[in-house]
Amino acid sequence: MTPWRILLVTQRRRLGNYDVPGPGNPYMPHMLTREDLIRTRALRSRIRTLSTRARSRAGCLNPEQQLMDATSKRRRRVALGAIFVVFAVVIAGCTTGNNGGKEATSERFTHPRASDEVVIEVSSGGGLAPAAVRVSDTVPRIWISGDGRYLQQVAKGADTPALLTLEERRIPEAAVQRLLGDASDAGLLADSPDYGTPKIFDAVNTRVLVVAEGRRHDVLVRALGYPVADLDAATVAARRRVSRFIDVLEHPERITGIDSPHPYTPTEVAVFVLGPAAASDTTAPATWPLGDLAMVGSPAAWPAPSARCLVVAGADLQAVDAAAAGITRFAPWGSGDTVWDVAMRPLLPDEHTCADVIG
Repeated sequence: MTPWRILLVTQRRRLGNYDVPGPGNPYMPHMLTREDLIRTRALRSRIRTLSTRARSRAGCLNPEQQLMDATSKRRRRVALGAIFVVFAVVIAGCTTGNNGGKEATSERFTHPRASDEVVIEVSSGGGLAPAAVRVSDTVPRIWISGDGRYLQQVAKGADTPALLTLEERRIPEAAVQRLLGDASDAGLLADSPDYGTPKIFDAVNTRVLVVAEGRRHDVLVRALGYPVADLDAATVAARRRVSRFIDVLEHPERITGIDSPHPYTPTEVAVFVLGPAAASDTTAPATWPLGDLAMVGSPAAWPAPSARCLVVAGADLQAVDAAAAGITRFAPWGSGDTVWDVAMRPLLPDEHTCADVIG
């Protein structure tokens, strides 16, 4: 008996002497049922497979059968390879990133690229604020440029210095893309986002600027962060998304890849001469280092009707910076025989004139 027949007989004995149920079968005399038919077909298929394998191992298949068997194996390997490739592509597509489908090396959003071009900016202002505060409020809380420069205000409140200070960091392009995706998720890239108009007369408003996809999205969210009871649930949810977006921006430790901070050194500073100081102000004035304040600057009519503005740079900026050391923004300045109210603020990389501040 050939080897493959020996193996076949062995397998048949394992499966039973008879594999067809019915009256003529002493081991399974009952009539054929659906389950029997299924079981029988499975047994026959198993026997045929074992028989073919045994004959192949014993070299009993003819050349044509061996060729067909080899072709079938190759087809199975090709099919398995194709399945693996498709699976790998799907997995790669699923790992392109999070936060809206952004991936660390891809560019989902187009945006300006220069270090003096803004991509994301957040600022706050409004309410019943004095002129000096309104000037400080024009300095963004967060400013991000096209090449990843990240600027953030350092000090605010009663001890805010006369010349507002900022910290500078760097973030990678992947982080810029994620932040733009977060801005999109918050609805800030929509054509006409609606965040409601709460009935709070003296509320501080939040302005968010996003420059992406060839468009400048300048959105004003009124009274953001205030408790509101006159808005519907959808609007409140939209406002919360904006708040979460800003919260991430203002916590740089949450931005992947951001580096350590260092002081931002402006190359230009805008100085607003607001007018003579009130006679009741008994604070010792600081000394203005650049001549007579009554004669400098151009009319601005903001943030006070008689305000004038000038931009200082170079050696003049160094002199003003030294004179402002340790001075708060509400301190008066003496120039000639007059004491003046003065407000200053550093110009950002995309600002060079008083008009850039006033808007």
